[in-house]
Amino acid sequence: MSNSCFGQKTAKILLVMAQPFIRVPILTAGFALADQLRFDTTYDNASQSLSTVACSNGVNGLLTKGFTTFGSLPTFPNIGGASAVTGFNSPNCGSCWNVTFTNTTTGGSTTLSVLAIDVASGFVVSQEAMDELTDNNAVALGVVNVDSVQVNASVCGL
Repeated sequence: MSNSCFGQKTAKILLVMAQPFIRVPILTAGFALADQLRFDTTYDNASQSLSTVACSNGVNGLLTKGFTTFGSLPTFPNIGGASAVTGFNSPNCGSCWNVTFTNTTTGGSTTLSVLAIDVASGFVVSQEAMDELTDNNAVALGVVNVDSVQVNASVCGL
């Protein structure tokens, strides 16, 4: 004898009916991720050819979209490598990321939109971009923790 007011068959039907309403968290655009960010002065060179990065040519490449050098990109110098770019011609070439650095001393935070053009562990950006993010402390800090969220590519001018 069951203490339930529903029989087994009724409970199964209710579970099946409830399934469309069950919510499972999934990582999607708009979900902030903790990451590390560092700089590489290679990305500060406006005349550097895009043929030197993973997002050069191919269907997803930036050369294919008419850009030729780092300086020709709408967000330059806010460019660099991102872990979302997994290799040559990655579908995440040209993805745009809002990267937020929080100064643990002052509690203030700065957000920068970065265009992903290359492969990296975390984010590797121009020194100028990291200086903007860290109040001119890129060299002193070296590597910082950031929160990142992918945003529409139009935020980065694409």
